[in-house]
Amino acid sequence: MTHKFKQLSYILILSVASVGFSFDTGPIKPQLRKLSEHLPSALSQQMEIGKSVEPETQISLSIALSWNQEKNLNQTLVDLYDPSSSSFHKFLTSSEFRQKFAPTEAQITQVQGFLELYGIQPLSVSDNRLVIHAIGTAREVNEAFHTELVCFTDKQNQRYFAPIRDLQVPIDSPIQAVFGVENITKAHHHLRKRENLEPVTGQSLVGTGPRGGFSPSDLKSAYGLSLPLNGAHQTLALFELDGFDKNDITAYAKYFKLRKVPLKTIKVDGVTGKPGDGAGEVTLDIELMTAIAPGAKKILVYEGPNTAEGLINTYNKIATDNCAKVVSTSWGLTENQASPAMLQSENNIFKQMAAQGQAIYAASGDSGAFDNGKDLGVDDPASQPYVVAVGGTQLSLNQDGTYFRETTWNQNNTSSGGASGGGISSMWPIAEWQKAAVNPASKGSTTNRNVPDVALNADPNTGYAIFFKGQWNVFGGTSCAAPLWAAFNALVNQNRTKLHLSVLGFPSPALYTLGQSSFYSTTFHDITDGSTNLWYPAVTGLDNATGWGSFYGEQLIQNLSTH
Repeated sequence: MTHKFKQLSYILILSVASVGFSFDTGPIKPQLRKLSEHLPSALSQQMEIGKSVEPETQISLSIALSWNQEKNLNQTLVDLYDPSSSSFHKFLTSSEFRQKFAPTEAQITQVQGFLELYGIQPLSVSDNRLVIHAIGTAREVNEAFHTELVCFTDKQNQRYFAPIRDLQVPIDSPIQAVFGVENITKAHHHLRKRENLEPVTGQSLVGTGPRGGFSPSDLKSAYGLSLPLNGAHQTLALFELDGFDKNDITAYAKYFKLRKVPLKTIKVDGVTGKPGDGAGEVTLDIELMTAIAPGAKKILVYEGPNTAEGLINTYNKIATDNCAKVVSTSWGLTENQASPAMLQSENNIFKQMAAQGQAIYAASGDSGAFDNGKDLGVDDPASQPYVVAVGGTQLSLNQDGTYFRETTWNQNNTSSGGASGGGISSMWPIAEWQKAAVNPASKGSTTNRNVPDVALNADPNTGYAIFFKGQWNVFGGTSCAAPLWAAFNALVNQNRTKLHLSVLGFPSPALYTLGQSSFYSTTFHDITDGSTNLWYPAVTGLDNATGWGSFYGEQLIQNLSTH
């Protein structure tokens, strides 16, 4: 029997088994279940529906599965971050996580067989067995998932494609989502550039760096980073959707007399790494991580394509590699502009990160409480339960460069002007560690996830000196706050290692414990002046404008290094 005949025979057997064929009664249709919606409703309403995608169009697919033993996984996460548990901070290796919770080889084979039944070709499986990569035609995708891929045109005459009907799979299939069936989803970065680049003098708002931007020494002085910690032996990671020019990074380090941290670029899904419109984001992320942690072992720059499929595969690569214990992302999109399928698949990945002791910080957005510019809403992935959301403040310094005060970043009381992203998630329930922390005066929710968790300077008018495209700029936005908090976490891990402790892991349970303790006033700068992010006020304790506030570096490092 030839190999080709064997393969055809295998497909025939799968076909009979899959449809439940009976020689007595005829074919019995398999029971199907709908997958979570794959087309963001907020986007579909703005688009004109056109003709179907040409049947032979090649579609790249990433088939996302579910974790097994999800209840056990959730309990494992509780135990890993409960100081009274015998499992406290006994983080899993990637291999241990895969063994306990990943889809089985039999489940992978089941899905691969299902795809092959319709002519879709499986190509590879991710290391954690969460994602199967495949390729098929639009016709094969339509038939396999009982949908129809259709062309859409938006108000700017841009053309896209997406499924017109919910995808369906056999009821016993472990498939959770299918990525690649739409190309509408696009994340945006949270970078704001100060327009007036002329140096400003004589103001307490302005730093000592080029063009009046904050320098690394300004940051250390303002935020109390006086301990002899520089991130030594720590590996950090950045999630990016664009490339960068290494010459900019080298010039930044040279000017500020910082060690040039080794960089390693990991390209996902065939990206070229060539700098594009979002290169400023990538550049500032690397430079600001270097500002706080110049002694780091390396910074891993994960670069993927700006699609829903690219986002999932890039986050999943960071999780499966498990090389960096601190991660930062400054790319996101309004929560209701991400499909439920995408949100749930992200959540699966972030759970794995938390189980492995990886911390991920995300910019909360730059449009205040109105993340899409008009409706109250929050940004994904900052609103994810296993992500630390980082909001924005405006920082003022004393004449000697020490901390004077902070207020909520709110430029001109408009979302277009820029303000600290924050609010209430419409997707995720409130986490256990957040429930008791909500101040009624904050307008926060006692049932749903509140954003942000923490904050740091983000106003471009009090922004950071960044070397980009061969010249000095001043950048702000919560894009700046997230990598700085991540680099700060690297200092915490360095200190914990010196004390023979594990890495901190997912920080929120520890941060919320401190926020509700007698140590709060000496570990966080609490913004309580009633300033708003266009809706939510900064009040005592946790709020949806600035979270717990910014870090008082030395004290917070010490308090996060006690056990």
